[in-house]
Amino acid sequence: MKVKLAAIGVGNRTGKYLRYFQEHSDQVELVAIVEPNAIRREACRKWFSLPEESCFESAEMFFGTGVECDGVIIGSPDRCHYEQALMAIEKGMHILLEKPIAQHYEQCVRIAEAARIKGVKVGVCYVLRFMPLYRKVKELVDQGVIGRITGVSHQEFVGIDRMLHTYVRGYWNKASASTSSFISKCCHDVDMLLWITGARIKTVQSAGSLEWYKPENAPEGAAARCLDCPVEGECSFSAVDMYLRRGVWTNNFPIPEGKTKQEVLEEEIRTGRFGRCAFHCDNDVADRQMVTLTATDGILITIEMNALTRREGRITVFTGTLGELVVTDEEIQVRDRHGNLVRKEDFSRDAAMPLHAHADLDIVEDFVGAVAAGDRSVAIPIEEALESHRICYLAG
Repeated sequence: MKVKLAAIGVGNRTGKYLRYFQEHSDQVELVAIVEPNAIRREACRKWFSLPEESCFESAEMFFGTGVECDGVIIGSPDRCHYEQALMAIEKGMHILLEKPIAQHYEQCVRIAEAARIKGVKVGVCYVLRFMPLYRKVKELVDQGVIGRITGVSHQEFVGIDRMLHTYVRGYWNKASASTSSFISKCCHDVDMLLWITGARIKTVQSAGSLEWYKPENAPEGAAARCLDCPVEGECSFSAVDMYLRRGVWTNNFPIPEGKTKQEVLEEEIRTGRFGRCAFHCDNDVADRQMVTLTATDGILITIEMNALTRREGRITVFTGTLGELVVTDEEIQVRDRHGNLVRKEDFSRDAAMPLHAHADLDIVEDFVGAVAAGDRSVAIPIEEALESHRICYLAG
């Protein structure tokens, strides 16, 4: 029997998960979609040849129709997760839930408790745990190649383009409308570090703020919109340069029938939120944050989120009593206590692969398998994800 699932929110993240449906149509079937944006909704409908009556503008419309399915993928905006998850649980539907779980920790706990009472599986999309790189790190730590872990230094370089598109001009730029940038970007980093080290955290300290992308740092004479700005050509944060000249972060703009992508981008930069000066937006989330975690066994973990550099990716150093693991996006180095290179694991091929080295599809495969099996848990149940969320909400 095929597992029948619905997708709530068919934007960037859900679009990746739906690749699994396309490649494994013998195992899973998409029976309905919920998407308020008419262009995205119609594109997804055509992709999976769904009848129009299986496509809904809102979750309320979907849950009110009695469509039969085994579960849902919730990839809607963060502010929608709580109510949509509770509606799915009430219907007895299993859930694959995009991170973060909800806007507030108390909401996360309520979802977990409601799922437990109803007997519903809720899996959280923590992609790092599925990536071959971090699975290998976990294996090496468990083997004791660097002895007992004493500390971890983790750096997350968000990248200026991602910061501008998502957290300055984009839909995650206000904590009240989504969550903080640290929770949004780093909750699965925190989970990965807890998973690998087995640390139980007793204290959380945090320092950070919105340091750069605010009006007082705007270039002299800067206009409110990049198209009107006399210094646009010299600005490193220009929307014109980012979307039109370099063409980055442009794949998620819906293209209505009869218009070209270029026309949509030009109109957006002229009148939409993504054409605003990076220093004159309504953003309030941090662009730099340092979080320090102290574990009950003395392990000290520092996590730095930095969005003030062009650099993107992660660097993590796991320090142990016998040496250290130095982990980048492309390799793992094992060094002894004198700093000598003992071993190197090359993950450059995985780093170049799409879909997080297939991990996005592995998340869906695990969820589909758990739903089909009935008596098997998902790899990352909501109960396990609560601790990383608790820490992130304490960090703010």
